[in-house]
Amino acid sequence: MSSINTISNNRIKEIVKLHQKKYRDELGLFIVEGFKAVTELINNNIDIKEIYALKAFETEKYTVKIIDETIMKKISTTSSTCEILAVAKKKEYNINSLKNKKKLILLDSISDPGNLGTIIRSASAFDVDGILLYKDCVDMYSSKVIRSAAGNFFRIPIITIKDAEELTSNFKDFKKIATALYETNTISIEECKNLKKYIIMFGSEANGLSNELIKIADKNIILKMNNNVESLNLSVSASIIMYELFTK
Repeated sequence: MSSINTISNNRIKEIVKLHQKKYRDELGLFIVEGFKAVTELINNNIDIKEIYALKAFETEKYTVKIIDETIMKKISTTSSTCEILAVAKKKEYNINSLKNKKKLILLDSISDPGNLGTIIRSASAFDVDGILLYKDCVDMYSSKVIRSAAGNFFRIPIITIKDAEELTSNFKDFKKIATALYETNTISIEECKNLKKYIIMFGSEANGLSNELIKIADKNIILKMNNNVESLNLSVSASIIMYELFTK
């Protein structure tokens, strides 16, 4: 164990920069907060650069630096003081590693970090093989996403897809299943289960699935619900569909 006693420490200033996506991208690093999430980092062999804590934390592999609460408040992203924080290297997944999988989901330009974290958590629970983030999604390394994923962030491959051409060229043998609010060219949950390889595509909170993805969709899944309810929260509807598809 070692201690850092001054808030002007240059390394502390560098960590504070990681609150911003610009510096996370530039440095290839991100922040993880809380005992559960840091333990998941260690258990999943993520490259950890540093661990800071208010009190002793047992780990054979890493040196934990003990800091006081004032410094922890400075480097933490939360309003309440966390007890442990790690700085880790982003894990880059190869798109080719997902081509041999069967069950993928795609998230189209979603903007809410809580939704993304919850979907990651559900995807891990229901054995989804991977997640594709399409176009301008919220930064998956946002601390809010990681907290919402509740320790499941590191258990599932997540890659970004820049456009429809990259999607279709890399996943030619996958059926693309839309989740748009129209009742044409539909496929049932049971029929979808019989497909060899498929990608379930979910739209953004504000605009739903984009027209370019609707155009390349092979089929469409609709969740039946009470006519008095127009739609469900994105993470709720995605979790229901993943549950129906991947567990029954």
